[in-house]
Amino acid sequence: MTLPSTRSLEMFNAVSETGSFRGAAEQLGLSPSTVSKAIADLEARLGTRLIARTTRHLALTEAGTAYHASVSSALATLDEGAETVNSVTAAPRGVLRLAMPV
Repeated sequence: MTLPSTRSLEMFNAVSETGSFRGAAEQLGLSPSTVSKAIADLEARLGTRLIARTTRHLALTEAGTAYHASVSSALATLDEGAETVNSVTAAPRGVLRLAMPV
């Protein structure tokens, strides 16, 4: 099994938190159909339904609820890692030597 992309995990997390494909799409700056296709691909990759869909409502399945907890934790860890890298590389470090005429 290949791992899902970080982007598809972000989309799943957004759908879980907003409760709609449209809300997630607006939050991420994507079209609702793009988000819907990514979730369908993620479900196919995992071999289970994560979101129960009707024409008027969506809800996380039991598997979706468990997966959402893992995904949101993993995304938070990735964000912390990116912040750590940015803090290390943001400020100049080391000795700066200047040579100039009098």
